[in-house]
Amino acid sequence: MMIFLQAGDTVATTGTANTPILGIAEVFMLLFITLGPPLKTPAVYFARMQGVDATTQRRLAWATFAMATITVLIGATLGAMLRSNWHISIAAMLLAGGIIFFLVSLRTVLEQYGSTEVHVEAAPAPRRLPTAFELAVPMIITPYGIAAAIVFLTASHSVERTVWIFASILGVMVLHLLAMLFAGPIVRGIGPIPFKIFGTVIGSLTVGLSIQMMLAALVQLGLLPTSSLLGT
Repeated sequence: MMIFLQAGDTVATTGTANTPILGIAEVFMLLFITLGPPLKTPAVYFARMQGVDATTQRRLAWATFAMATITVLIGATLGAMLRSNWHISIAAMLLAGGIIFFLVSLRTVLEQYGSTEVHVEAAPAPRRLPTAFELAVPMIITPYGIAAAIVFLTASHSVERTVWIFASILGVMVLHLLAMLFAGPIVRGIGPIPFKIFGTVIGSLTVGLSIQMMLAALVQLGLLPTSSLLGT
């Protein structure tokens, strides 16, 4: 998947700079990866909901969905407005988002090779029911996901495209909702191994994606040639 720049992409001109525009499918895929992604949600939600009754689990799933959706939509819109007022370039947003994404992704990958020592506590701590906000962050809402949404909204060249971006965000949020509502059957049905495999694969890909975001920023700053983002 080419990120932010492809041969033959449509471009929108803002001043003297050309802003590459991805197709809606690519926009959705990038938001899918950076906001969550939903494929990791069942295992995380299932683990956080141990010992919680089904009614409370459903209530928290809907509350988390509402919290995450409102936060992302308002955050991306407000961020796009502030970015313009503060004169922050799209390249700077890409670079900042890429750096944060890289650090988080790299930590996720390296954690798999961390110490396997088991520390036994004197007594188990009482389990507290998490709030919708504690579930939404960082399971769904991520700083690099917000950064990606801000970039897409800023680079949007039409009302129709902006509507599609909001629809893509909402679509990703709905997938998270379904993942939470059916977390139990999903995890019990396929077991933990596929989630571990997925975590390894997605961790490696997100490290590459974060570097791709930083390369795209350097291309927009004129520090690298466009060919740096062309894949095979």
